[in-house]
Amino acid sequence: MSVSNGGIVHVMTKRDGELKKMGSLFAIYKDRLKAPQKTVIDAVVEVVAERTGITLNRQRCTYTVSTKTFCSNAPALVRQELARHETVIITELTARLGDKSAPRRIT
Repeated sequence: MSVSNGGIVHVMTKRDGELKKMGSLFAIYKDRLKAPQKTVIDAVVEVVAERTGITLNRQRCTYTVSTKTFCSNAPALVRQELARHETVIITELTARLGDKSAPRRIT
């Protein structure tokens, strides 16, 4: 962390004198924390629109954190298209959200 003192920026140091890297602190939080349901739903809707051209209604979508399952209450043809592109969508979501937060199934 840096502390500003009248325009001068100081970097806090460890006890052994090495500087902490700010990027590594954020990486730790990314590994430990899971994304909220709304964030996952928004990411899925965005990726589906980019990859398939299908626009999903956010109000008709649910995400279960415990099972990592994304469900869409869309017409059958839309769900079939999502199932067809499921691996590509999940791969993109894993890259965006991280392995812990990305859904495992799309139904």
